[in-house]
Amino acid sequence: MRRRGWSLAAGAALVGLLLWAAVAAAPPAATGPGGPTPTATLPPTPLDPALAETQPNRFFEAPRFHQGLREAEARPAPRGAGLLVGGLTSHHALAGVVISQLFVELGEHPPHTVIVVGPNHENRGQRIITGRRAWATDFGPVPADQDLVTKLVKAGLAEADDSALAPEHAVGALMPYLKFHAPDAKVVPLILHREVSPAEVRRLARFLAPLLGPDVVLIASVDFSHYLTRREAEANDELTMQAIASFDLDALWRMGPDYLDSPASLGLLMLTMQELGATGPETAAHTNSGELIGSGLIETTSYFTFKYRLTAGAGE
Repeated sequence: MRRRGWSLAAGAALVGLLLWAAVAAAPPAATGPGGPTPTATLPPTPLDPALAETQPNRFFEAPRFHQGLREAEARPAPRGAGLLVGGLTSHHALAGVVISQLFVELGEHPPHTVIVVGPNHENRGQRIITGRRAWATDFGPVPADQDLVTKLVKAGLAEADDSALAPEHAVGALMPYLKFHAPDAKVVPLILHREVSPAEVRRLARFLAPLLGPDVVLIASVDFSHYLTRREAEANDELTMQAIASFDLDALWRMGPDYLDSPASLGLLMLTMQELGATGPETAAHTNSGELIGSGLIETTSYFTFKYRLTAGAGE
């Protein structure tokens, strides 16, 4: 990794600044699509007492910075745009503006189920992991789509392992957005080891593509260049976008964290959208932590939001 020799004091100061900026940027309590915004976290009660593992995942204990943009501030879909069927966004709290560019539109036509795929940052458990627990948020629980989780497990495409899944912020960070903007939606979480192969991803894409449409949407939770200055990050982001635009999966798979944190998650999104015949990616947002904070000196993380759409006749 590059430039990781920060002092403990500088690192602690940056963490404090990031949390302060995220909290300060949040709007006050508002009324969302699902009714008045609650102010207290949910008690850790099970969604389904019949489940063997009964405690909901609780990634956010003190949310308030996950609401992101107000609906009026989000970039509207282009006139005549097709149905939103896939997307990519960040999993950093600082990037609420970026994340909301996807979820505000998702809330205009809320799906029944959202499949969220992201990196298994700590490489816990099996190679591809899903889970059955609900996710607790300040806006209410997000239940798992038990039927689809079961189908994935029975097909041998994923292992259900809530203990490995629960601490993974690539999934947990998006749950409050999902509950706020699509309050009745269920989730299928997926986290992928760094060693997941292109062949495994292709098999998973072929399984998921026929399921997607008005009621089921696929979202990849991926952050891009890490540990670079703003200028270096922008240069690497341009190379990553060239590989995405040319559908060069081999190039993406060779990229390390200087470019993105989960080539497999991005590859799954791209291959599934290709199988489905969706159009995209449409870039809805692109920035980095240095730009958001206003510093050209810190080690940054880059953020994108992409959207994929299904037009009339696509996938037939």
